[in-house]
Amino acid sequence: MGKFQSVKEVLENLVDQSAPERENAIALHDYVRDNVKFGFNKYFDASTPDYTLTFGQGHCNPKSRLMVALFRGLGLEAHQRFVVIPKGRLRDSIPSSQFWISGPQVSHSYVDVKIHGEWCEIDSFIVDPPLLKGALSKLAKENRTSGYGARLGSVNSWDGKSNAFSQFSPSMMLEDHGRVDDLETFFHSKSYRNVFLGIRFNTMFKFMGEFGVAPTNQNIESIRLY
Repeated sequence: MGKFQSVKEVLENLVDQSAPERENAIALHDYVRDNVKFGFNKYFDASTPDYTLTFGQGHCNPKSRLMVALFRGLGLEAHQRFVVIPKGRLRDSIPSSQFWISGPQVSHSYVDVKIHGEWCEIDSFIVDPPLLKGALSKLAKENRTSGYGARLGSVNSWDGKSNAFSQFSPSMMLEDHGRVDDLETFFHSKSYRNVFLGIRFNTMFKFMGEFGVAPTNQNIESIRLY
């Protein structure tokens, strides 16, 4: 199966109209997990679903936005839900020269999706399998519970029935900002934490371009190879 450049292409090539919605939802989840690496691109949280697919890398918020677009394209009710969490989950996945820029808290999102009448909460599509394997190996060796973009207990498989998280866990939530459909308004609100000295990361990363995110993505790649 090749890599697709747009939400439309993914839906046209992956969705089996004769299959149950749960089966199609899992297929979409697994495609995003396996074909969009956890990483960063120049549009940061403002990355569109099609750009995230084309670039092939995105962190929690653009990947959640992409997942919502795919689920809605399948005809499912789905929402991007934002929470505030400690930034420690990302420790050592981001070079120390950049890690200090963010405050102690970050805005993280996961997806609420309704499958056969039941709601599931998931971010299990965010951490790709090679990264999860490397991160968990490093955490075990260092006797740590969190870091490298993951945590002990992270899962990146989903059965289409249950909640499943690769980065988030309810115990780490500091604030719940609920379902967000108007992203631009949210990014300009006081609830949004991904800012530095009043400048949104969306603006900062766009100014730096892909060259600016390359060191972080290279560092994350080294975890996959561990």
